[in-house]
Amino acid sequence: MMVFLLILIGGFFRFYNLDWGSPFYFHPDERNIASSVLQINFPNQMNPHFFAYGSFPIYLIYFTAFFLNLVSKSQLTFEQALIISRFYSAILSVLLIPSIYYIGSKLANKNVGLIAAVFCTFSVGLIQFSHFGTFEIWLTFLGLWLFYFSLKLLKQLDFKDIITVGLISGLLAATKISSLPLLMIPMFSILISYLSHNKLFKHILYGLSLIFISCILFYAVSPYVFLDTSSFIASMRHESSVALGTLSVFYTGGFFNSIPVIFQFTKIYPFLLNPALTILFIPSLIYVIYFFLKKRHYPQLLVVACFLLLFFSQAFLFAKWTRYILPTLPFVYLIIAIFIDKFINKKILQIIFLICIVFSCSYFIDSFARKDTRIQASLWAKENIPSSSRVLSEVYDLGIVPFNQYLPNISLFNFYDLDQTPDKPLELDKFLLESGYIILPSQRIIQTRMMNKDEFPNGYKFYNELINEKLGYKKVYETSCDLFCKIIYLGDPVFSFEETANVFDRPTVFIFKRM
Repeated sequence: MMVFLLILIGGFFRFYNLDWGSPFYFHPDERNIASSVLQINFPNQMNPHFFAYGSFPIYLIYFTAFFLNLVSKSQLTFEQALIISRFYSAILSVLLIPSIYYIGSKLANKNVGLIAAVFCTFSVGLIQFSHFGTFEIWLTFLGLWLFYFSLKLLKQLDFKDIITVGLISGLLAATKISSLPLLMIPMFSILISYLSHNKLFKHILYGLSLIFISCILFYAVSPYVFLDTSSFIASMRHESSVALGTLSVFYTGGFFNSIPVIFQFTKIYPFLLNPALTILFIPSLIYVIYFFLKKRHYPQLLVVACFLLLFFSQAFLFAKWTRYILPTLPFVYLIIAIFIDKFINKKILQIIFLICIVFSCSYFIDSFARKDTRIQASLWAKENIPSSSRVLSEVYDLGIVPFNQYLPNISLFNFYDLDQTPDKPLELDKFLLESGYIILPSQRIIQTRMMNKDEFPNGYKFYNELINEKLGYKKVYETSCDLFCKIIYLGDPVFSFEETANVFDRPTVFIFKRM
C-alpha cells in the first residue's frame, strides 16, 4: 500500500503540467528530438539525421504517434512528438519508484527498498527530467534494471539473464552511445562468478553472448549508425569535442575553472538531490565501501561500482551539465538507504523525509504549478512597454519568443562574442544608444560572464555595469523569487547552481529601461 501511495504521489508530480511552456516549448534538446522525429516517414525515410541521442527512443516516439494518428486520422505534428517524448519520460520516471523498491529489497531488505522509493518519489531531479522530452530518464531507468540483472548474474549465472542483460545493454547504447561503459557492470558480475566457480569456457561463452546480443539489438534499432556512418562519426566528433572542451561553443562558457567532483557536489547534487541528501551521501558511500572491504559483500560493491562508473565517466569532462549526473540518482538513493537502515533512527529519518518533501514541493510549485516565467515576463511587457519601443536582447535564447507578439522591434545581439570579436563592444555601444529597453530572457549569459571575469572581461564589464545600473538603464522587472524559490535555489536562482539546472524550465528574466 505504501508503494502504491508513492506511485500515486510520484505520478502527480511527474504528469502535472506536462505541456509546460506551450506553445513555445523552450527546451532546445526537446526541440531537436521532436524535429528528428518529424524527419521520419515510415517506411520511405527512416533516417533521423540526429545522432546526439540514439535512435531507439526516436523510433518509439514516432511509432507511438503513428499508431495514435491511425485512429485519429491526423498528421504527426511537432507538438505531438514533443508531448509524447515528455510522456515517456514521465511514465518511466514513475516506474522508477516501484523498480527501486523491488531492487532495493533484493539488494538488502524491504526497508532499504522503501526508503529508496521515498527518495525517488520526492526527487527534484527525477521530477524535473520527467517533464523534459529528453532521454536522461530512459538512461536512468534502463541503467537501474541493468544493475538488477547484473546483480542476478552475480548470484547465479543464468543464460536467460544473459539474454536480458544483452537486450538492456543494446537499448542503452541505442538510447545514448555514451552509456556503453555500463557494459562493464555485467562483465564484472561474470568475472566474479568465474572467480567463484572457475568454469572458464562457460563464462567466456556467456560474456561473448552478452556482447553479441547487445550488438545485434543495437544494429536493429540504430541502423543508420551503420548506414549513415559519416554523419554518425561527424556527430560523435562534435559532441565529444564539446564535452572535452576542445571545441569552444557558446553554451559551455560556465565551465571554465570548474573543479571536477567538487563542482558536481556543490553545483549539481544539491539541486538534484537536495543539500541534506548530498551531505548524507558522503558518509553513506564510505560506509558501503567499508562494508564490502570488511565482509566481501559483492552486491553492495556492484551498486557502488555503478555509481562510480556513471559518475567518473562524466565528472572530469569539461562540460559538466546537470543532465550527465541524473542516471546516478537511483544508485545514490540505494547507497543512502543502506546507510540509513543501518545507522539512522526513525525520528531522524522522518526529518530527512520531510526535507525531501519540502524541496520537491518547492521545486514543483515554483516550476510547474505556475505560469512559465518567460510568459509571465512577456505579459508584463505587454502592459508596461510601448509596442513601438526598440528592444535589445540576447541571441540563442528561445525565451525571447513570447515577447515577439507584443514587441515587434526586438534586435538580437550576440553578447557571446563580446570577448571574441574586437569590434563587438563598439557595436554594442551603438545598440545601447538606440534601444529603449534591454530584455535578458534568462540568466544563461549573465551567470557565465559574472562568474568568469578573467575569461570574459568585456562580458563581465557589461553585465556588471548593467546590473548596477551604470549604463543609463534601470532594472524595471526581475522574475520574483518567493519562499519556494528561495528554498529550492538556496536563496539565489541565478548563481547557486549549474546554469542548466533551471535555465530551461524556470529562468530568471530581467528587463531594463533606458533612463
